[in-house]
Amino acid sequence: MNKELVKKFVEKYEDIKALFEKHQELEKQVEELNRKLYLNSEEEKELKALKKEKLQIKEQIYELIKKYEGIEVE
Repeated sequence: MNKELVKKFVEKYEDIKALFEKHQELEKQVEELNRKLYLNSEEEKELKALKKEKLQIKEQIYELIKKYEGIEVE
């Protein structure tokens, strides 16, 4: 995620801000799980779900930026 670009829009749009904050929370949870030496099957499922949710939020943020500003973000 291009965090610098997104941060500009976080200041302008509350919905993007909420999604960005949720993305940051998920990132912290992913990092916590990645620090473990071993993940049990439940933790592996949780990690996969967290990454999937993070990606969906990222896509939502980029869609909103495109909608509001007409900017394509990769």
